[in-house]
Amino acid sequence: MLIITIAFLQSFILTTNQQQYQVQFKLTSFGMTFQYPNISDLYSVQSNVFSTIHCTMVCSIEPECQTFDYDISSNVCRIFSIWSYQGTIVASTSSTSLVGFVEQTIGLYSLYRKPCNSSIDTNRYLLCTSDNLWSCRAQLVYNGSVCQSDVAYSYTTVSYQQECLQNHTMVWNGTSCSPVVATSLKWNATGITVAGVTAISGSTPDKLYQPWGLSIDSNGTLYIADSHNCRVQKWLRGAPNGTTVAGQPNGTCGYGLSFLSTAQGVTVDSNGNVYVVDTYANRVQLWSYGASFGIMTAGTGFGGSANNQLYLPAGVARDPITGTLYVSESGNHRIMSYLVNASSGTVVAGGNGPGTNRTQLNFPTGIYLDVTSNSLYIANYASNNIVRWVIGATSWTLVAGDINGMKGNSSTMLFSPFDVEVDFMGNIYVADTFNHRIQFFQAGSMNGTTIAGVTGVTGSDPYHFNCPMTLKFDSQLNLYVADRLNHRVQKFLQY
Repeated sequence: MLIITIAFLQSFILTTNQQQYQVQFKLTSFGMTFQYPNISDLYSVQSNVFSTIHCTMVCSIEPECQTFDYDISSNVCRIFSIWSYQGTIVASTSSTSLVGFVEQTIGLYSLYRKPCNSSIDTNRYLLCTSDNLWSCRAQLVYNGSVCQSDVAYSYTTVSYQQECLQNHTMVWNGTSCSPVVATSLKWNATGITVAGVTAISGSTPDKLYQPWGLSIDSNGTLYIADSHNCRVQKWLRGAPNGTTVAGQPNGTCGYGLSFLSTAQGVTVDSNGNVYVVDTYANRVQLWSYGASFGIMTAGTGFGGSANNQLYLPAGVARDPITGTLYVSESGNHRIMSYLVNASSGTVVAGGNGPGTNRTQLNFPTGIYLDVTSNSLYIANYASNNIVRWVIGATSWTLVAGDINGMKGNSSTMLFSPFDVEVDFMGNIYVADTFNHRIQFFQAGSMNGTTIAGVTGVTGSDPYHFNCPMTLKFDSQLNLYVADRLNHRVQKFLQY
């Protein structure tokens, strides 16, 4: 690559306001061309391009273009979807040909791991992933300054490993980063207890009493809805004890603002604020970071079916961009959305009574918000299936389980699934509660694979569950499961 360094003549900085990103190019001297390894790397060829600036602009408005070459004599502009270092800049048979390429600078990656809206935001250098954070594009990994090719570099230092672990499109294999591929996803079947004491309930900081809901932040910290202790426990990675962030530390239950009557669903925002589904109090409470009491953000505290009321809420999801809350109501068989500071909600799914019709839900519990498709994945608990409901639509689409609500324990059936998660590849994961297992459905498939637990068998050893309620993944797709009647949270390593 020395030839690139000594051949630089000038730089162009072009900004296109339409796509909200800055593009900086460097040009070689004349007499150079770009040699690419695969035909698929050649994104397009355009003739009748009458200047170097024109070819540069063609590349600048195409987000996939990272490198181009241009011949003044032939007026041919070729644009490539790979970085210059992924090919070779070589001498050309034409003295009027040159190469231009997007220059990577630290400033262009300043948005890395900052919030974005995956439905509208675009960026040449970064990808807005399903967790609404800017991340490196596929097969690239952040090295602390810029995103680099996982093929071109070996990530063997601690700093590279840490950056790899933050990128959920990549996986650390012990010596280097590699892209996550759905067909190669595997989990160790032996669970590791990371919170609680197996088969022993209690209200001391090291114990749980029927843990129900889970949330996990970008640091790998767990937030556990400790249902029968009427509290939410914050559990740092590797810690022996939890810290109470909602409810009373001693497990006292109640209906006042400083209490919870139970705790079933939980989610945490990027500021450490905790949203708790207080099921028997028919409300969702916001416990701001460090607060000693909650603020009611959904429901009135009295069960009902009006738009400002909830009845046996079970699950909660939050849009990280807009702050909109989505709450599943098992008692009203519907999903409600609540705008920030709104006193009433809007029905976005169900609300037509319990049933198996496509316009109905049947005791919905866990929900997953996919902002990229503007849809909700819903654990349709009493119908033994998982459905996808596009926000604004009037009916659902089946994605797992039986369309008629029949229960079963085969690879295509479910038995009272309580929770659902979806990864960035569209794969679906289900807490198949009364089958005591976690099922993995590859994107587009209705045939599941058991990745944790043993079908239909309860137990308290590392291989079994006793009513797994909810599941979550960290940035490396390690699996966490709230094992309710074993009073613990289990971790299953992805490898």
